[in-house]
Amino acid sequence: MLTDNRSPLLRYTIAVASVALALSLASLLSATADPSHFTLFFAAVMLSSWYGGLGAGLLATVLSALSLDYFFISRTHSLVFNWSALLRLGVFLLVALVTSSLTAARKRAEEALRKAHAELEGRVQERTSELAQANESLRAEISERKRAERELWDVQRQMGRVERLAALGRMTATIAHELGTPLNSVLGYTQLLAQEPLSGDARRRLTIIETQVRRMEDIIQNYLSHTRGSPRNNRIAINELVEETLVMLNPVFQQHGVTVTTTLDKSLPTLWGDGDSLQRVLINVLDNAVTASKEGGLLQIAAHASASSESKVPGVIIEITDNGAGIPPELLPKIFDLFVTTKPSGKGTGLGLVVCQEILKAHRGTIDIKSEVGQGTCVRIFLPTNERFSDAAAVEGTP
Repeated sequence: MLTDNRSPLLRYTIAVASVALALSLASLLSATADPSHFTLFFAAVMLSSWYGGLGAGLLATVLSALSLDYFFISRTHSLVFNWSALLRLGVFLLVALVTSSLTAARKRAEEALRKAHAELEGRVQERTSELAQANESLRAEISERKRAERELWDVQRQMGRVERLAALGRMTATIAHELGTPLNSVLGYTQLLAQEPLSGDARRRLTIIETQVRRMEDIIQNYLSHTRGSPRNNRIAINELVEETLVMLNPVFQQHGVTVTTTLDKSLPTLWGDGDSLQRVLINVLDNAVTASKEGGLLQIAAHASASSESKVPGVIIEITDNGAGIPPELLPKIFDLFVTTKPSGKGTGLGLVVCQEILKAHRGTIDIKSEVGQGTCVRIFLPTNERFSDAAAVEGTP
């Protein structure tokens, strides 16, 4: 604390009290002046100068000189101003000046040290703030770099997927070319059999065979354009499409002992797109469900309308649920990757769900799968109803 910050009354009170204390202690010694008296008053002057500054030191100097002259030097207890008194006063004054000067220098040094310390703390805080900002910027840069790396990884993965899909397209074109001749042969023999006398049931079954052969031929010839381009712009009644698919797969259900139940909303809106492509989606999903189900399993198919919201457009939701083996959790995130399958070796290609996803993307729809091992699988298909494709898109998707 600096001298200027102390109360003047307190500083001068300390000066008077110091001299009074020195006088009291000196009175206990001999009645005549000796070095002990001077020492006590010197101490009073130094204390007053140290605490109260030069003014308090001068006051203590005058009081000490007067006290020595009056009580210890003069035999008659009177004040005599001679050269000896002036010398003593000068000595006391010198002590006060030296002490006050040293005290002021020390206090200035302390104040300078405090200012230097405060300035150092300010610089440390400023530097700490700069380091914190630099650290935050570095963290943001690291986060941005990680995000860029993730995006790069996603792009590379998508490029790999596109390359595999391109390879799949080339392979499909080859298969279409190779299967065209035998399919035409099967169709020709079917038409020849239709000319022979047959029972009503046999003729109905032969008609189904001919219809499906023609469908297979159409699917193979137009596979690429339907999965990677825009779907054909036809009206689709989902309930009729589901029922037709179930009739087609009924022998498969009977062979595996699977019971099928349906819950189809009778007031479903009309969809626009390619019915053959969407039927391939249903066939793929139902075939996977049958394969995963044990004999005597249960397969549930439900279709209902989905109202519009802020996050999606109105549409139709088709849910296919089985109580089969389920999909392992480590395989579920990869289920739409090429050549990933849960079927035994030799029974699955890992292409079915990839094809389904591409077809639904072309229809601006989605497919989601939830599964639990030992409990079964639920496949949820969403198709929008307010998306009618343009004539150009319809032409592009038309074979």
